[in-house]
Amino acid sequence: MSSIDLSATLTSLKATAATQVAQYPQYRGHFAGYRLVRIKSDVKTKMGLAFARGEYAIATEHKDELPGLPSSGKFVTAWSRRNKIDTSVRVIDVEWL
Repeated sequence: MSSIDLSATLTSLKATAATQVAQYPQYRGHFAGYRLVRIKSDVKTKMGLAFARGEYAIATEHKDELPGLPSSGKFVTAWSRRNKIDTSVRVIDVEWL
């Protein structure tokens, strides 16, 4: 049985995300508050598969569905390495690590 180094996984995922958006200055520091999660179900969007069940990702609890309104608490924002974009994921589909 292999053991996953969660700290190294978090560091690696944040570095990957930062590299994917390095050309966009508005993303500088964007992932600082993101935490490690495991996705519980496949998540598909219009761009295709964003997350596969069991996949590790980075996410933040802060999600504004509409600017200026408080979060509904039903979604979190997770970074999709496949689609290279923040993606809304249902809270019930995320395991915080």
